[in-house]
Amino acid sequence: MSSKNRNYTIKKTGDSYDLEQAIVSAIRNNAKDYLSPPIKNIGYKGILKTSTEIKKWFKNSNNISRDFKTTAMLMEKAGTGGALFRNLYRDFLKESASLLKSDLLQEAHAEFTVISGLWSEVSLLLDKASETKNEAYINQASDILVLLSQKERRAMELLIKIQ
Repeated sequence: MSSKNRNYTIKKTGDSYDLEQAIVSAIRNNAKDYLSPPIKNIGYKGILKTSTEIKKWFKNSNNISRDFKTTAMLMEKAGTGGALFRNLYRDFLKESASLLKSDLLQEAHAEFTVISGLWSEVSLLLDKASETKNEAYINQASDILVLLSQKERRAMELLIKIQ
């Protein structure tokens, strides 16, 4: 399905802009929004909430194989709630660090390299849980989600300081 009225055409204008300042502004605004989510289902707060909810989902699922295999696939390959988005953001930070010659962005890139790997690990554990129906994989994923919440919060606290 597509959203109504979500079609945009981008045209180059004669106006110039400062790419470096646009990157700094985008990173800072993203970090600010991430650190101040309007509800507890978003950002690091959402990740922390998921760390407890995932155990309930497993116990209440009528089809563990389908539910957790689908969730694992979305997290790794098709959605913004896992490794796929973090991989894109990691690469954006690397490119931005190179362009801006920023040690802070290099550090954030290194953090997101670890973070994206941990999201892939969560996805793998959910996939294993879907195949085996073994709750131990869910508990391991839950522990990693707690760590991810902390790591992402620290990384965004670092990024909000970019000048």
